[in-house]
Amino acid sequence: MTSRRADLVLAFVVGVPLFSLSVVVAVLSVPGVRAALLVGACLVAHVAVVYRREFWAFFVVAAAFAVQVAVTGLFLVLPSAAVFPLALYSCAAYGRRYPALVVGMVGAGVAAARFATDSSVSAAGLGPDPWLLFGLLAAVMVAAWGLGLYRRTQLAYIELLRERAREAAAQATAAERARIAREMHDVVAHALTVIVAQARGGRFAPARAVEILATVEEAGRSALAEMRAALSVLRTPGLADLPELVERTRGAGLPVRQIVRGTARPLGPGTDLVAYRVVQEALTNTLKHAGPGASSMVLLEWTDDALHIAASDAGGSAAVAAGSGEPGNGLAGMRERVNAVGGVVDIRVEEAGGFVVEARLPYRR
Repeated sequence: MTSRRADLVLAFVVGVPLFSLSVVVAVLSVPGVRAALLVGACLVAHVAVVYRREFWAFFVVAAAFAVQVAVTGLFLVLPSAAVFPLALYSCAAYGRRYPALVVGMVGAGVAAARFATDSSVSAAGLGPDPWLLFGLLAAVMVAAWGLGLYRRTQLAYIELLRERAREAAAQATAAERARIAREMHDVVAHALTVIVAQARGGRFAPARAVEILATVEEAGRSALAEMRAALSVLRTPGLADLPELVERTRGAGLPVRQIVRGTARPLGPGTDLVAYRVVQEALTNTLKHAGPGASSMVLLEWTDDALHIAASDAGGSAAVAAGSGEPGNGLAGMRERVNAVGGVVDIRVEEAGGFVVEARLPYRR
């Protein structure tokens, strides 16, 4: 239900009984034209409730009851007077804070003075004391104003939560885009590296053309499968897929030795993916930069509190990496991945030659 429709329902539910009673009281209490003025003022006040969230609606209600004060000091007996605190509350909640309170306090003072000086009140000997009446009206005004401020604070807090939710959604979208971009880089870079390595080897070994083309085909199929998984967010590779990665790398011409120590423990999906990508990026860099006769070693060590991964090579990658000036996108992405799951990574060149990637991934994520 929209705000305007809700206010229309409120005006109808409140207005029908209060306005009906006010008409009866006005007709029975004052004669002729004065009764018509009172009825008209009540009708205007009730209609203005439909627009109670607008700043001007409060002053329409205030003017309507000013007419009642001018017509008779007995205006308090009209049930429609309950609309004024509602309008004051609405103005404080949705409009401006202080004008509503000022008008309400002034109205309480004028009403009390009018009550005290009204001839019909004096002739009938009606109470209460004007100061007591002013205190009662002022208390009602302050209570309505305070409730309006409370509602205003609620609305501000709700809007703050919505803004934070929008910001969180935008950040999550950006993070997901960055994750998918890293996934695409890792998948495509590794697959193309295998394909390029095979094509390069095929130029010098035509007799192995069938075998090389089969490896290229397998690398392409695997890349497509991983790309579908990354884009659909249905499945991402993990350590369970590491043997296939190692075999694929061996098929590309790089000897890889895999060592596993300790007892494997369950990893969260995020950490499992990061572990796979660390090994994949290390092997990809070796395929790209290592010279002829290079080899690689992958160590997975399950310690008491973390998984330790070490991927090293013996070949020409050290010289290439050292001369590159700064790490490429793959290594920078690797650091981001590892840091995101609370791990640490060390990428260095050994003095004896060779490139080493070491990562420590805690079990808690």
